[in-house]
Amino acid sequence: MSFPNKPELSPAGEWYRDRDEWVRHVLGRDYLSADCQRVGIFIAMHMNRHDNHTKHQQTTIAKDLNISPRTVKRAIMQLREEGFIDLEKVARGRRNRAVNHYFLIFPWAV
Repeated sequence: MSFPNKPELSPAGEWYRDRDEWVRHVLGRDYLSADCQRVGIFIAMHMNRHDNHTKHQQTTIAKDLNISPRTVKRAIMQLREEGFIDLEKVARGRRNRAVNHYFLIFPWAV
């Protein structure tokens, strides 16, 4: 539906609108723990709209949110099981440590 005198959003504007709607969608799920919601919001707020993913180690997320890495791991598992995010593990650097690429899944676009 188009509205008179309302400008169309740019592709960037549409992406940010979808991301913000995703955050509202996750926050509206009462069955998700507060830590799970916080992890999801952290991932969403660190998204790069150009390649549509974020790269963070679970230990980095845990440190930034002041929660345990195990809590982050459980939250990510639950967000994946619920179909809110997807995950791709990618090796990096000389120490070959894995860094995770997280992708938001917009339920209304599936």
